[in-house]
Amino acid sequence: MVRHKKQLYSKEIIKTLNWLESKPKSGKFSKGPSVISGRKFKFQAAQKSFKLSFDQFRSKKNLKRLSVGQSPKKVPARLGTHEIIFESIWVSRQTQKHFKAQVDFFHTQGFSKKANYYYRLVFKMKRKLDFHFQIEQVIYNSDIYESCRNATKAVINGDELVAYTFADENTENQFFAIESEIKQDFLSFSEKVFALKNAIGYLTGHLIGDSGYFFAYTRKQMVEFKHFYFCSFRNTIKSGYSPIYSNAYGYLHHKGSIAERYQKSQKLTVIPLNVLSTLSQKIHDSPEFTSALILILESSVASLLFMPGGFAIVLESLADLILRGDKVKRAPIKDRTQAKKVRATLLAVIENECKNLDDFDFKTLKNRIENINSMTNSARLRAPFDKLEIILNEEDLRILETRNDFLHGRIPNFSGYGSDDSDQRKNKDLYYASMRFYTLLNMLVLRWVGFEGYVLNFPKIYEANCGVKLKEEYFRI
Repeated sequence: MVRHKKQLYSKEIIKTLNWLESKPKSGKFSKGPSVISGRKFKFQAAQKSFKLSFDQFRSKKNLKRLSVGQSPKKVPARLGTHEIIFESIWVSRQTQKHFKAQVDFFHTQGFSKKANYYYRLVFKMKRKLDFHFQIEQVIYNSDIYESCRNATKAVINGDELVAYTFADENTENQFFAIESEIKQDFLSFSEKVFALKNAIGYLTGHLIGDSGYFFAYTRKQMVEFKHFYFCSFRNTIKSGYSPIYSNAYGYLHHKGSIAERYQKSQKLTVIPLNVLSTLSQKIHDSPEFTSALILILESSVASLLFMPGGFAIVLESLADLILRGDKVKRAPIKDRTQAKKVRATLLAVIENECKNLDDFDFKTLKNRIENINSMTNSARLRAPFDKLEIILNEEDLRILETRNDFLHGRIPNFSGYGSDDSDQRKNKDLYYASMRFYTLLNMLVLRWVGFEGYVLNFPKIYEANCGVKLKEEYFRI
């Protein structure tokens, strides 16, 4: 197991975050041009932001009134020993005596996104993130632990980022952090750290979000921070699914002999560090790929009505990404010259034989002729599997044919119950389709980034819930 050479420091972070998010505290807006300058306020953590409350007040010098919906910008204030800047304060409510407001972003005074710092992003979590059976781990030392292995690392644009978890010794608070040893501006770090966070989120089914803190350091040891910056993020996604799991007993605890066979074979492996780096780099470089992985996560926690349709959309997006620049090879007519000649001939027939059609119908026919050499939807969805040499079985091909059904709100009958139109049958078919799509997506994504191990075969693992008996393995190469 790889060891991270640099010691990590967490005690100051724990102390700061526990202080910020503990009981309500008092602060005061600094004097200035803002309509709320000089007022005292109450400050309290609330889900993925902070809440402010302050008295109604109108000075003789400043007769401007504050009202609900206003958002004073860049408001300086003092909170404890920190001079901070609220980037925006959204006034959400007004009572007879008080204003209520929300703050999604604030930082210590003097912080600049353009300046170069050593950065660490930290999330406070309710539960520990454990990726022991999904991602290769790294051992690290810190000012809390002599040795801890719940860490991993990835290289993005030559920058090695380490992601790790730690806990408060005095409370049940859990934390997740990602940091870099390279001094850089905020945008450069944030783009890389989000790529790694999204990669870990996809591989574990747990995308950390809600809110986080960027800590900026001037020294490479990263012991005492110079600034911090609080940000709200998209909601945390905690799915019950992940692409791989190296412990067969985790999913086959009720089938001990089968689980034992898999464990003895030593075929089930975690994502190695080099594959995690490739996955993170592709996420960093491609907004389309990032959106596809986020949609996988969002679909995995959606209702049964939306889950298979969401997965089908992702499959189409991945096909476009993987086949990019390879469209001619996948077309029915491979030769460009021949394809052009066929189109010209057919267009001439339309010109001569369809003069009586109105403009709309005539253009419709011409558009179809122009795209006559395009792949069918099912062929297009199968093409990335062929390109990556992933073998599909009959059930896989069957599910690819249903893509249009789910996008148009139809529910195919996979369980073979004839004319049974009950909600129970539909729910089983929706769940089966979802698990089949999800498994195929994982095979595509992980093969594309260089992983050559086994993925969980969810339709087989949950065949009792799906209502479809399958002669398949519980893990697929």
